[in-house]
Amino acid sequence: MRHFIQIIFFLFSCNAFSQNSFICIIKDSLTNEPLPFVNVSIESTKNRTTTDAHGNAMLVNIPNGDNTILVSFIGYKTIKQTVSFPLNEQLPYLFLLPPDNQTLDEVIISTTRTNSRIEDLNTKVEVLGQEDMDEESTIVPGTVTSILGDLSIITIQKTNPVNGNEAIRMQGLDSRYTQIMRDGLPLYGGFSGSLGVLSIPPLDLKQVEIIKGSASTLYGGGAIGGLINLISKEPVDSSQAVLTVNGTSLREYNGNVFLSQRKNKLGLTLFGGLNIKSPNDINGDEFAEVPEQKNFSIHPRLFYDFNKNNKLIIGLSTVYDARLGGDIHAIEQGIDSIHTFLQEEKVFRNTLDLTYNGKLNPNHLLTFKSAGSFFRRALSYSGFNFTGTQYSTYSELNDFFKVKKHTLVFGSNLTSESFFVDRSDSVLFGNYAIYTVGFFVQDDWQLAQKMSLQMGLRYDYNNRYRDFILPRLAVLYKANAALSIRLSGGTGYKTPSLFDHTDPSPYLLEINSAVNSERSYGANSDINYHTYLFDALGVQLNQAFYYTRIDNPIILATNTTGNYFIENGNYLVNSYGTDTYIRLFYKEFELYIGYNHTESLKESSTATINMPFNPKDKLSGTFTYEIESEWRIGLEESRVSNQYINNNQKVNSYWFFAAMIERKFKHLSFVLNCENLLDTRQSKFQPIVTGTLANPVFQPLWAPLEGRVFNLCIKLTL
Repeated sequence: MRHFIQIIFFLFSCNAFSQNSFICIIKDSLTNEPLPFVNVSIESTKNRTTTDAHGNAMLVNIPNGDNTILVSFIGYKTIKQTVSFPLNEQLPYLFLLPPDNQTLDEVIISTTRTNSRIEDLNTKVEVLGQEDMDEESTIVPGTVTSILGDLSIITIQKTNPVNGNEAIRMQGLDSRYTQIMRDGLPLYGGFSGSLGVLSIPPLDLKQVEIIKGSASTLYGGGAIGGLINLISKEPVDSSQAVLTVNGTSLREYNGNVFLSQRKNKLGLTLFGGLNIKSPNDINGDEFAEVPEQKNFSIHPRLFYDFNKNNKLIIGLSTVYDARLGGDIHAIEQGIDSIHTFLQEEKVFRNTLDLTYNGKLNPNHLLTFKSAGSFFRRALSYSGFNFTGTQYSTYSELNDFFKVKKHTLVFGSNLTSESFFVDRSDSVLFGNYAIYTVGFFVQDDWQLAQKMSLQMGLRYDYNNRYRDFILPRLAVLYKANAALSIRLSGGTGYKTPSLFDHTDPSPYLLEINSAVNSERSYGANSDINYHTYLFDALGVQLNQAFYYTRIDNPIILATNTTGNYFIENGNYLVNSYGTDTYIRLFYKEFELYIGYNHTESLKESSTATINMPFNPKDKLSGTFTYEIESEWRIGLEESRVSNQYINNNQKVNSYWFFAAMIERKFKHLSFVLNCENLLDTRQSKFQPIVTGTLANPVFQPLWAPLEGRVFNLCIKLTL
């Protein structure tokens, strides 16, 4: 019996000694920095581990023979290597993981002027990429507002119940504090930003870059609450043609086409879009919640590469937009003795832009960009007729170069606005001409392997409001490849503009010379973490905090004769809050959940009241499931609550749900989508219009107007 036990023990020992161990070190292939939390496993088994803070990992109990070692980490390409056991010698294996250019984290940002990877930026930038734009082009093909509203920190506000105009609010602040740009060109200031800014189809865009918080040091006044840069598509090596045709249950019809071609040094993109909306009285009050609209846009761009170091881009964008709103009977059948309220608007926007990039050497880039824009808006209602024209220009020269541990940007820009009122118009405000000359410098200093410091300074001279000096400081600490922390602070300003506060009217007065510019002070921080769990579940977490103070806020007031004018309020604005989101990726599934809480307050010596149209709490979520090249299913939800309007009046909270399904074929796809599944409408809580048919009084807007909307889109890709 004793000999039998000894034999069993000997056989067990032999089996145990046949098990092997594997030691490895894993680093970033670009920075040579050790990567923690990397998944290391034996393929097709449960034998797995993760690297420690120094990038080290060890697998044990590996059987003899050939085994495939699998190394995976979110944001990096997966490595597979076959290793034969037992090993001749037990030395640590070195794996250098290359970043995966196809992942969400590997995105090149142009808004910050350094063309850096998103994870290397001192400034927190949120990006909606090419895949997001492609998907949105079949869900809501006529505008980018829907996809922007999916983010918890952004609120889309419908500002006018007659013409359907929309605006963006960030960090609890009014829409005028968010700067909108197209390809790095801020041409939507003053009168040119009064209508239709966001009517840009997603099919024409490569990505959208969103800077949360003060960014005035980068582009001058206006970017106090945030900055949104809409980046146009560029041609790829092969020719491309995309056509979308869409129709909705509200009788809205869209047709968009995008063409792209590159041959040798020459490239071309061409976008054309047509959007037609029929008027709709959703709640039966005889006024149209959806105005009649006809919108046409065309956007050709020419790309010429002189050589690998010199590139020229020339673009032309033309938009025509005509809208009819008001009494539904007057819109559809014309004005009569009873139905007299009809508002007609026409917008024509034409922009010519040029960008030149010259690479003097691998670490030295010279960029020149310039654009001129013509904007005309005609408005008529109740006997009032108005036509205004604005000419806008923007020119910038910047010099980007790297010196040892410093990445430097020096530059200057010139912004101008010239506004003219039609001579036949009877209004109380007149023409104006404003220009601003700016000089800026920015230094990204790599203090240590894990820490970088960004210092920025801007000086602006405005011919009407004089000097502005805008310092900015930001710190990025990358504890490891999975965890980073940012902290930034900066100042900003906003010069007075009539059309930031109201539409043109016969009762609007000229800006008084005593009105001062608004000044802001802001701070932002965020903690970002991403990893893979169980070799399959990608996790991205972001926790942000922000604070903004605005002095000399400009408000719209009324005098004793009933005329409107702007003045500085006798209070300051304090806005602070948190924004939290988590993204999960598992095989064909993706989930986004975001929560934003913002306290935005008007504070004076006698009272503290809530800023209107700021939801204190917003919960957002999206879920998608995709079978590649076959099916895609998506769900979206948001909860808006604790919102106040004028006079500190609290309004109802509400839910918003949407769902879509897409069937894909080789070159063709069909998308069925439903927005606002619960048919949430402000008219269910209160009347939208009071008064009479001839003299309607429109209530402030704080919830959806259109109700439940179905749409079917067909997309052809060649």
